[in-house]
Amino acid sequence: HVPLSVHPNPKTVLIIGGGDGGVMREVLKHPGVERCDLVDIDGAVIEQSKKYFPQIAVSFQHPKANATVGDGLAFVATKTEEYDVIIVDSSDPEGPASVLFGAEFYNNVKRALKPQGIVCSQGECIWLHKPIIERMTNFLKKDIQFDNVKYGMIYIPSYPCGSIGCLVATKGFEQITTPLNPIENTDFAKDLKYYDTAVHNAAFALPRFAAELNK
Repeated sequence: HVPLSVHPNPKTVLIIGGGDGGVMREVLKHPGVERCDLVDIDGAVIEQSKKYFPQIAVSFQHPKANATVGDGLAFVATKTEEYDVIIVDSSDPEGPASVLFGAEFYNNVKRALKPQGIVCSQGECIWLHKPIIERMTNFLKKDIQFDNVKYGMIYIPSYPCGSIGCLVATKGFEQITTPLNPIENTDFAKDLKYYDTAVHNAAFALPRFAAELNK
């Protein structure tokens, strides 16, 4: 919900990874979204999620959803100014998903975004991976030259140290820390168990040892 609440008018969304369907389920709660594409390299993840986690994979049946089994790096390389929002729901940067943290990938992501676009990527745990987060933040700012880059903390008990993060980068505008489209204006906000505007704002208020990331 973070990037969709920040973007001025999100209509087209791409999810790279996220084969369980959970991110797509949440994206498609936003009524303004007209199309949500998902590309995951492992088709078995999609099928097993449909079989064992139908409450999460329900989004694959949505008329606005388009799922592709394939390489996210190759997929995004073919797109130019097509998406308002790109969400990268990947595994860790060391291992099979390492290509989704490199210059080729993020240059393609930036090109695939419309003139006003936003990318939100899995951002690791600030308690365990601060050097990696610093490197990624500087890389997105200086090498890829997004207009603004922020790290947001998310509290999830099942992750190491109970925390994971999102790296949010914008193209064509700078607002990240305060939603332009508050979730409270939607019909589904009352059903959410975690996210609201106060949590959004607080996610970008980092503890002192990490506060430099968002300056």
